Amino acid sequence: MGSYTFTKGKDIKLKGAAGDEVSDVLSPRIVAIQPPDFRGLKPRLAVAEGDSVKMGTPVITDKEIDGLCLVSPVSGKVKAINRGLKRALLSVVIENDGKNTAESFPSHAPDKLAKLKKAETIQALLKAGLWPAFRQRPFSKIASPKDEPKSIFVHAVNTEPLAADMAKILDGKEKFFQAGLDVLTGLTAGKVHVCAKSGAKPEILTNAKGVECHTFSGPHPAGNVSTLIQAVDPINKGDIVWYVEAQEVARIGRFFLEGTYPQQVVVALTGEGCAKTGYARTVQGAAIKELLPGTQFEGKRCITGSVLAGREIGADGFIGFYDTQISVVPEGGHRELLGWLMPGAKKYTLSHTYLSAFLPEQEASLDTDENGGHRAIVLNDTYDKYTTLDIVTYFLLKAVIAGDIDEAERLGILECDAEDFALCSFACPSKVNVGAIIRRGLDVIEKEG
Repeated sequence: MGSYTFTKGKDIKLKGAAGDEVSDVLSPRIVAIQPPDFRGLKPRLAVAEGDSVKMGTPVITDKEIDGLCLVSPVSGKVKAINRGLKRALLSVVIENDGKNTAESFPSHAPDKLAKLKKAETIQALLKAGLWPAFRQRPFSKIASPKDEPKSIFVHAVNTEPLAADMAKILDGKEKFFQAGLDVLTGLTAGKVHVCAKSGAKPEILTNAKGVECHTFSGPHPAGNVSTLIQAVDPINKGDIVWYVEAQEVARIGRFFLEGTYPQQVVVALTGEGCAKTGYARTVQGAAIKELLPGTQFEGKRCITGSVLAGREIGADGFIGFYDTQISVVPEGGHRELLGWLMPGAKKYTLSHTYLSAFLPEQEASLDTDENGGHRAIVLNDTYDKYTTLDIVTYFLLKAVIAGDIDEAERLGILECDAEDFALCSFACPSKVNVGAIIRRGLDVIEKEG
């Protein structure tokens, strides 16, 4: 068992943390399957509007990975198929009939899971629509079942603003989580690493059987997947590492034990824009409005995921496949006359520009304003204060912008992802979206092979 502590980074303490109350929204009226959630997926529709589906029925298949599919988390009818530019498939909306009629799959005894053959396990996960839970580094895309991963990481620590408490996510699911870990051990000749927060609950995160458990502490981004991998089992050129979220491990375990598609997820409802924060036990892909009754969405931004690395979905949006958090924050657009001249006792600052930097830190109320204009990037040490990776961010950024792929690889771009630089974007005095540039570089490298 390894224990790792990081000092670089910053915890952004926002208003609107989730409380302890857990509500049940187990039969949402509509749910959605959203292909943009799945990097690397080449979607092909397997249903048409008006088709009836069961819980676990394939709705979307992949054009390249044979057998890969996305399935319906509820039973009902396909209500709408939404497309965007160039007819890109954006979502398939399913109207829930509340019956939970399910496709049936083989179930397994707990003591048999670790003995399953790899090919048998992969086929079961593909058929059940659970394979997309596995992502790989480099590129953070859906893992290929044909690859041999160096190791598998279970991501059970989240340091992002207002992140969900893992104790709430896994409450009552310890048996399923261990079963999922047993399944994972058969997918790699290497090790399965469970990475949790120091002092994490439930205790299975630090004493699970058949795997290596590690604990991490420090400010964000100490809990990012890239940080965990670089600390425990760094990626070298040609290596492939798989990673999967802790909640998905529990869902995988439940699937193998019970033989039905595991539709339920736990999501944190966060942000000062929520009428009532807390947690919701719900169904994968549930609509935001059904999870946040009483919330007035006008003048607010709805995000699936965290405010740093999440995706804006609007008031009519749905939970992302990999997300355990919904964030609702105030929209910006309010100009303050000569605000830069004010002492700013209540203004948030990372650069000691305002008086608040010298006062006891309190929960901040932040909107979506950038608070400044875009400028040229200036060489300084700001970026390296807010990333835990052993990477010189400024020069990596410069290599990507210049299109120097070889230099970007030498500087470690294959070890990271856009989320690792979200704090850099937040702190950047030039208002540069650092993560978007890194993501663009990764896309170019992947495309050119």
